[in-house]
Order: sequence, then structure tokens, then C-alpha cells
Amino acid sequence: MTLSTDQILALAPDASSAKAGSALATASKWSNLGNSDIAVWGECQGSGSTPYRAQIDLREPAFKCSCPSRKFPCKHGLGLFLLYSGKAELFAATAAPQWNLDWLQSREARATKKQETAEEKLQNLTPEKLAQQAEQAQKREEKREAKVARGLQELQTWLEDLAREGFSSLRNAGTAQWDAIAARMVDAQMAPLAGRLSRAGRLAFQTSISDWEEQLAREIAAIYLLIRAYQKIESLTPDLQEDVRSMLGWNQSQDSLLAQAGQVDCWQVVAQKTRDDERVRTRITYLCGKSSGLWAMFLQYAVGTQGFDRPIAVGSEFEGELVFYPGAAPLRALIKDQRNVSVIKEYQFPATQFDAGMQSYARAIAANPFIERLPLSLSGLRLQLDGERGLAILPDQQALHLPENFAYGWQLQAVSGGQPMTLVGEWDGYCFTPLSVQTDRQFLSLESDCLL
Repeated sequence: MTLSTDQILALAPDASSAKAGSALATASKWSNLGNSDIAVWGECQGSGSTPYRAQIDLREPAFKCSCPSRKFPCKHGLGLFLLYSGKAELFAATAAPQWNLDWLQSREARATKKQETAEEKLQNLTPEKLAQQAEQAQKREEKREAKVARGLQELQTWLEDLAREGFSSLRNAGTAQWDAIAARMVDAQMAPLAGRLSRAGRLAFQTSISDWEEQLAREIAAIYLLIRAYQKIESLTPDLQEDVRSMLGWNQSQDSLLAQAGQVDCWQVVAQKTRDDERVRTRITYLCGKSSGLWAMFLQYAVGTQGFDRPIAVGSEFEGELVFYPGAAPLRALIKDQRNVSVIKEYQFPATQFDAGMQSYARAIAANPFIERLPLSLSGLRLQLDGERGLAILPDQQALHLPENFAYGWQLQAVSGGQPMTLVGEWDGYCFTPLSVQTDRQFLSLESDCLL
């Protein structure tokens, strides 16, 4: 398996790593290059007397390097992958060195041990231990439910006060009141709601958004609806209860989810976006099943300059199994099995006209009214820039609004040449945010291929 240059650079944890990795993608920097069916390796001379040993497990891909960098993948891993992608003939098909075999064996051993440990835990549990654990879990759950209920009651009062006072003096009050209510939601074990409140509060202070009052009012209404839903959660369907609890901060056990059967397909990676939220970065990756036509959202987090634990690039596809989180309109998923990663030769996601896309959105929002955004691929769009806000022009000449702070307008104009294109992006019920573009000549990720 190999990826294109842009796809490999998209795996870099930051721009400096991508630049440094590109500089190392030359044969003169490396020695003892080799490859097997599942791995590539090489040695790169650094500042010390001993060269760094870099290696890649091509099945995911996964990286390993002996350098002291805390970034992942490091510049040596990126440089090795770029060199293999561009000049595979430099890599001798030879017996793998022992350090590569040791790493691959340790990866397989960890995976096997993790599975065995989970099975052993289940086998060692006696009925008494199970009952004791269930009782302790019930007490913890009741304590948390009470804490959440108090927190939401406080937030409800705060929002009602805000609605009575209006937004006219909101900017004069500063961000302190938003930070304070967000902090109280963290104390109430509702971190996702705290983050949502912080982002909502910042809307009032972004002078580049002319309709911030409308957007803020919609967000406050959505949060209020979520509060009321939790207060009547017993009247909701089980799937919708899962959605509400997930949005407030309850986490599903990934081990228990991965123990379930998932959706097997060839999954194409068609869109991605990364959001910096102070010290934590969040990456959202959208995949689409070639056979099933199902959309899936893969969510990853990374702290500081650390890379994401599973590199996954737009424009690649893999055979594998995804397990969806339970919900009324399942979208978020975990990757249970990933193999045969390759570059997409033919994109097969369901591109639709705008009306069909809205019908899909209507079905999803009817099942789960708390959806914040939904992935859509819309075909036949032309871009129009009016200097202030981008508009995607539909085939019937109606206009589809793009975000005011959308940064890739000129890039889309250049890529499409004014011709109709297909855009993959997110629809939030009011605005469409393009993330990838497909023309009759190429497919590009706006985040990784259209650098600003």
C-alpha cells in the first residue's frame, strides 16, 4: 500500500513536520532501505552517531522511529513514506532486519494480549463480583444523574435570563459569563455541553460574522431543547435517549462496542476537517461505504503537538468493519478492522442533487432532532463569490449559502474553472460547509490539498 504525496503529508501532526518530512524524502538521507509485503524501513542519519531507525506498517499505516521526537508520525516516518511513495525502486525486497520484525511482532502481541485480557476479565468474574460491580455502577450512575440534573437546571435558568435580557448588551459583558457557565457544566460532568457553550459565546465576539445574533439564537435554542429532552428522557425512544446522553457527555465503552458485529464494506475516506480548541485538536473524518452507501464519522482527539493515533488520509480506501455508536440516526463509528489500504481509483459515494440531499437531512433530523450537522455530497454546483460571502449555485440557479468565514472560495474557483462540481461537506440546516471537491479531472480535500 502507498499513498500520494498529498495524502502522506496530510498525516503530519503540523505544518513544520510536513516540511521537515518533505526535506528528508531524498535517497541521500537514507541507508539500508528495504520493504516487505507489509512494511518498509530505513535508517536516517541524524545529529547523533547512530542513525535513526524508521519503519512503517503499511497495513494501517502505523509508524515507529527511534528518534526522540514526541510528534507522531515524526519527520523521519513522513520522509520515509514520501520516499517510498515516489521511488519505491530504492527499497530492496529483502529479508526484514530484526528490529523491524521485533516491532511488527510486538504490535501483533499487544493486539492479541488486549483481546485475551478482555476475555480473561469476563471469565474471572464470579456472579458475586458481577453483582457487586453492577451495584457500584448503579450508585455511580445515580450520583452522576443527580449532578447532571442540577447542572442542567442551573443552565436552564441562565438561558432563560439571557433570553429575557436579549443580546443588545451581550458584547459589553465580555466572555467571562460564558466561561463561568461552561466551567459549571464541566463540574457537572458535561464537557461536550461546556465546549458548545464556549463556542456559542465566542460567536458574539467574532466581528467577521454579520449574522452572529441569528446563529447564537439558534444555538441557544438547540441547547435549550437538549435540556428539555433530558428532563423528559424517559418518554424518548431508547435510541434517542442514547443520542441525548451522548451529547451531554456520557461515553460508550469502546471495548464493548468493538465486541459487537459491525458493517463490513470497502470504506472510502472522502472528507476531513481538524479543529483546534485550545490545547486539544479534534479531527472529524467522513467515510462512505462503496457497497452500502452508508456515511460514517470517525472522531479523533490529540493533545498539543501529538499526532492522531490512527493516521487516515482523504483519498484512501480500505476494506474493513466499522461499528456504529447506537442512536436514532447512527453516524459516529469506530474502526474495528482495517486492511488493504490503498489509493482510491474510482470514487463511489452517493452524490445527489440538493433536493434529494434535503430529503436525506429531513429523514435524519426527524429521527434525531439534536443532529448538529450531517455529511452530504451535492452535485452540479457552481461557485459564486460576491466579495463577502460565497454562494454555491444550484442547477436551478438557486443559491446555497456557504459560511461567512469560508476560506477556500478562490481555491474552489480555480479548481472548478467555473464548471459544475460535486462538493462533499457538512449541512447544518442553514449553511453548507464544503470539505472536499470533485471535478471531472480530480478529487481534492480542501484541508490537506488546498493549503492557504
